[in-house]
Amino acid sequence: MVNASVSEGLAAGDHFLAASDWNAAAEAFESVLAIQDDPAAHDGLGRALWWLRDVDRSIAERTAAYAGFRRLGQDSPAFRTALWLAREYADALGSEAVSRGWLARAEGLAFRLPEGVERGWMALTRGLLRADPASAGDDARTALELARKWNDPDLEAVALALQGLGTIASGNVLEGMTLVDEAMVVATAGEVHDQMIFGDVCCIVTRASEEACDTSRLSQWNKTVLRFMQSTGHPALLEFCGTCCAEIFLAAGDIASAEGWLTRTLDELDQGGHRARCVHPAAKLAELRLLQGRVEEASRLLAGFEDRPDALRATAAVRLAVGDTAVAAALLHRRIHHVGGGLLTVPLLALLTEVQLTQGDVGQARATAERLDEVAARTQWPRSLAASHLAAGRVAAALGDVASARERLDAAISIFAELNMPLEAASAHLSLAGALRETDPEVAVHEAGAAFAAFDDAGAGGMADKAAALLRALGGPARTGPKALGLLSRREREVLSLLAEALSNSEIADRLFISAKTAEHHVSSILAKLQLRSRGEAAAFVLRQSPKDQGLK
Repeated sequence: MVNASVSEGLAAGDHFLAASDWNAAAEAFESVLAIQDDPAAHDGLGRALWWLRDVDRSIAERTAAYAGFRRLGQDSPAFRTALWLAREYADALGSEAVSRGWLARAEGLAFRLPEGVERGWMALTRGLLRADPASAGDDARTALELARKWNDPDLEAVALALQGLGTIASGNVLEGMTLVDEAMVVATAGEVHDQMIFGDVCCIVTRASEEACDTSRLSQWNKTVLRFMQSTGHPALLEFCGTCCAEIFLAAGDIASAEGWLTRTLDELDQGGHRARCVHPAAKLAELRLLQGRVEEASRLLAGFEDRPDALRATAAVRLAVGDTAVAAALLHRRIHHVGGGLLTVPLLALLTEVQLTQGDVGQARATAERLDEVAARTQWPRSLAASHLAAGRVAAALGDVASARERLDAAISIFAELNMPLEAASAHLSLAGALRETDPEVAVHEAGAAFAAFDDAGAGGMADKAAALLRALGGPARTGPKALGLLSRREREVLSLLAEALSNSEIADRLFISAKTAEHHVSSILAKLQLRSRGEAAAFVLRQSPKDQGLK
């Protein structure tokens, strides 16, 4: 009778795991453990708890599973569990020594197993744990060969993705992205059996897109990924990594959802004492805050993370935003020297050009833009070409070469549009508006308006403010009225609606989760844009608008 109850409980737990009902799976396995100490139940419970983001209990349960499997002489599941623990100690806890110990234990068990796919999983795990993706090429190729020999689509999917990432890191972007795309096909075409494989592949694809400066890739895969999750009833399959989930939403232009995922992930990391599995969410959220014009918050988010490689560009951008251009340039030079001359330098060189133009050092900016041109010419990768056109166009505008600026910025706009990167295209529109403000002011107004609309629609309030300021300089509204609302960013419209409620700056700050100083800045900007003299006039302005126009939020 006991054996029947255990078998039924294990079967139920496996069923719920397959259906991504993590709570029900956990309950089923716990019911088994209430009857007897079964390693398969510990293992299943650990899997369910991992999806429920209870990492510490998950590790404890799978450690108990490993001990049970070894006690029963079940070397194959013990081997797989040891590999999982090696990755989890490295990825979630940052315990490199413990991770190496588990990897060595798995390698010892592998020699006890008959020839089979296990050696492929061993090679794959070694590759995934390497700090440099380019050095994981041999491991990925071994894993891929064994996956195909033994017909293991789970291993094949991750091996393809890892080989693609390493190929990109080595400089062959086209071949690497083709491998990554094939991995996504395997993961979303119903071939894989373990849901964690889908998560692993999506995480690697996100990282590969970052490495290749091709976040539009995520946008192209977004519909396929979401459709797969809906059709299989697995809506939570990306929740294992909030940063990756946020990247998916950012690629689709959904800043609000991305913001939610990043803040939630940061809270969970703080509460659990764990480390980020890939790019730290603080770095991504800081970049998002800069888009929103919330510079102080971006700076606070990066406190303690400034020296992390994945946070360095965001740190430099914050330093630029507060006018500390010397530090921004130094940080970028350091990172460029470290990563060499490949695609990873593209966003760094682009930002360095902007920093040097802000410093007024047009000669250095021109030299940096030329380096970016060299990378683009060598790789012929669309994202690098667009970035090089944007940087060169900005430099040409600073040199007064309007014709060249127009040509290069038009090219940047076209490529960014083809790549479905609206915020980057809007930046090029804004730069073009600045380049044409003296020679062709009507076109400049059009370009600035296009930039403002794109930034505002996306909720990028900081950039929308810059576009609105240029619009005003080009001949903004002569009087206040409904049309003047179009010059306000989304955040400023939120602040204006709260001014109508007679709230103070500190009360506005509390309501919108911003600092009082930021609220004060928004109020000053609103008064300037609407040509109003006081907060009282702002409140009266709101009341004068039609009901339709009063929908300020």
